[in-house]
Amino acid sequence: MAIPTDKTIQAGCALDGATIMLAESLDYAQDNAYEVSFVAAYAPRYLADDPWRVRAYEAWTVVSVAFWDAFGLRCVLSREGQVRLYGPGGTPDHTSQIADAGVFNDTAIGLGYVNRIRAIGDHLYVCGQSRQVWCFAFDGQDFASGTWRDLAAGMRQVPMPEMDEALDGDALDDWLGAHDAVDLVDINGTATDDLYAVGDEAWHWDSREWRQLALPVDEPLHAIEVVSRDVIYLVGHNGTVLAGNARDGFVNLSRTEDNQNFTSAACFEGSLFLAAPEGLYCYDANSKRIAPYFTGLTPELQDAHQLEAKDGILWSFGFKDLAWFDGKDWTRVDHPDNPPIR
Repeated sequence: MAIPTDKTIQAGCALDGATIMLAESLDYAQDNAYEVSFVAAYAPRYLADDPWRVRAYEAWTVVSVAFWDAFGLRCVLSREGQVRLYGPGGTPDHTSQIADAGVFNDTAIGLGYVNRIRAIGDHLYVCGQSRQVWCFAFDGQDFASGTWRDLAAGMRQVPMPEMDEALDGDALDDWLGAHDAVDLVDINGTATDDLYAVGDEAWHWDSREWRQLALPVDEPLHAIEVVSRDVIYLVGHNGTVLAGNARDGFVNLSRTEDNQNFTSAACFEGSLFLAAPEGLYCYDANSKRIAPYFTGLTPELQDAHQLEAKDGILWSFGFKDLAWFDGKDWTRVDHPDNPPIR
């Protein structure tokens, strides 16, 4: 019997308006404890007859992909802290390991998994559990010379010790409470002296120190959308949409009846689009309301997980549903390994 090819899109990024990368998992492998990920590229502008390319990453669980505009590099991150950087046509091509990160790699020290890779100007950052933040430092010429520098400093939690299997009851609860890892799931910013990291908490880096942000809500945050130094959006659980910056503070744009789980946000043509498992939403600055957004696709957009606007195109990377918007019309893209959504 042939192995089913159905895939779930775990993350996505845009190289330009027409070219995207996807981090994918094989549905069959998830059900059979087989660790493999796939990174796919969709490039209809350059590969009109056969726009899809895919590569398997054996023994990797890829959690994030990014495009490093400054150097034209594709970036792939596994949860264990493996990072692959490669250029068009595979040149250059460099794989490294964030030494202390991860759970099962040989050099892990108990910090936990990493979650997100993000290029911000000339720098590359990774964030993860235990308030991990890493910055890729290299000589500007040879990526093989690069090392992952710990940028978390005093913010980072102490590595978790190995748990005593004999702990139970109140002793186990006490241990878990004392060693509860704070998860950072996104990092973004305008420059090296203006970085935000969010997840279970929200922090800001000004090039000298990390400062925890006092926010008007106490909800887990999932994503950061950067418009300018003055306009930063933080979105997350229970309908949370915050606007502001680290200097002036943040205001809550949501209302008590907003209870969606917003996993991403993107500003496009003056509107703030919000992704949620059940579809797209949009914040209307005039009415000051968050409302469902209808694409006009048939059927309507099934899910929305990550959003990115680039070169006049808004992409929605759903777990199964993939679509883009040029400001006038939405276009759904059929995934070659999944049944078409009709």
